[in-house]
Amino acid sequence: MSSHSSPIAVLGAGISGLTAAHTLQRLGHRVIVLDRRATPGGRIFTSHQDGFLAEHGPNSMISPAIGAESLIESLGLTHERIDKGDEVRHRYLVRQGRAQALSLNPLRFFSSKFFSLRGRARLLAEPFIQRGPQDESIADFVRRRFGQELLDYVFDPLVGGLYAGDPNRLSMAALLPRLKQLEMQYGSVIRGVVAKALAGIEPRFDPRKRQLFSFRQGMTTLAQRLAASLGSSLRSGIRVEALIPLANGGFQLKLHDCHRDYTSTLHAKNVVIALPAYAAARLLTPFAPDVACGLSGIEHPPLAVVALGFHRRQVAHPLDGLGVLTPTIEQRNVLGFLFSSTLFSGRAPDNHVLLTAYVGGARQPALAQLPRNELIALVRAEAQDLLGVCGEPVFENLRYWPQSLPQPDLGHAARIEALRNLELEYPGLAITGNYIAGVSTSACIDAAMATAERLDIHLQTSAKSRLASLNSL
Repeated sequence: MSSHSSPIAVLGAGISGLTAAHTLQRLGHRVIVLDRRATPGGRIFTSHQDGFLAEHGPNSMISPAIGAESLIESLGLTHERIDKGDEVRHRYLVRQGRAQALSLNPLRFFSSKFFSLRGRARLLAEPFIQRGPQDESIADFVRRRFGQELLDYVFDPLVGGLYAGDPNRLSMAALLPRLKQLEMQYGSVIRGVVAKALAGIEPRFDPRKRQLFSFRQGMTTLAQRLAASLGSSLRSGIRVEALIPLANGGFQLKLHDCHRDYTSTLHAKNVVIALPAYAAARLLTPFAPDVACGLSGIEHPPLAVVALGFHRRQVAHPLDGLGVLTPTIEQRNVLGFLFSSTLFSGRAPDNHVLLTAYVGGARQPALAQLPRNELIALVRAEAQDLLGVCGEPVFENLRYWPQSLPQPDLGHAARIEALRNLELEYPGLAITGNYIAGVSTSACIDAAMATAERLDIHLQTSAKSRLASLNSL
């Protein structure tokens, strides 16, 4: 792309927008990144206070993650990576009001006495269950293939912890596609896992082969380094009021400078929309109302993230795991606790611990909107009951997310197809975000890289076509 051509406008400076812009820049294109927030990073939010490092958005990534790890290497951040702590030996799930330790080894996990004999026998029947439809809710899939107990005590708390979601309303194909693909290909998840193991193909969801990692100074390190790589191309405090397709190709953007209360316009031949679904819907409504309606139908329930620090002696629990998740059936007031200072080093001062609680989501949205004092009191009560915490915290930090993670339902595949058709109708338009292919940081990075590469191919093809036209004159 010629250095004199107009820059590609990237709307949104969350991890998706920053990654797309960085990738396009490395491919030789000029970009301009616009975001209404003062600080880049979107849902990545790390706080440093009183010696505690608290993550209020994503807290880690999972290796292997080819796209994320290549991005980290290109940014010179490999030396800043840290792996999970050696003290992480268990996962904890609540059953009968008590946090019970389970092995990280899948075989020991499912053979433990945590599960009833009937539940384990039902799991063994999975290879004999017939295939289901192409898509169904996570709850329907798990109940059909594995039984009610595994739904209640494995998948329900997992969905609550990872997505702040309700398995009865979420799409299996959208959120857990590899399990669904195993069923469709092999007729059974267990048979599929065994077949891949015998063929030497490692199932990517196998927890034994995966490693959690973050950065010494938290996940914000990644966002800050991406922002630095973009330099003056990143413009914060700029709200995109409207996106108008032009008859001769390209787009007119109406911009509002939030700092100076100033309105202007920008013409761009190519635009990447890397905004949350509800914000993308606002821009698409005037010229793609059906697509916008689909995006605005994606729920984003409220979520509150509460970080509490204590002296180690205040906590009776050994905190020797990732954290503790709470199934819906247990009727707790938190989705779970992350043992943050166990998970990664440097998250709390010496002889202190950091706990991070997640409240609300699709399960109990009203709790995520409680006043600060009530919310902290609720979390402290849960911490006392489940983890044996006593006394006042020495550190408190709270962040409200009024619209948290997207909740893709059974209509989600049609939404994504409509987006791709819209990109074909407007070749200079590309769309990415955390509702496209998964909410994890790694999934967002992969989707953003793919979007940037797709736009690069379009631009190269267009350039060759123009050159051929000129040569024929």
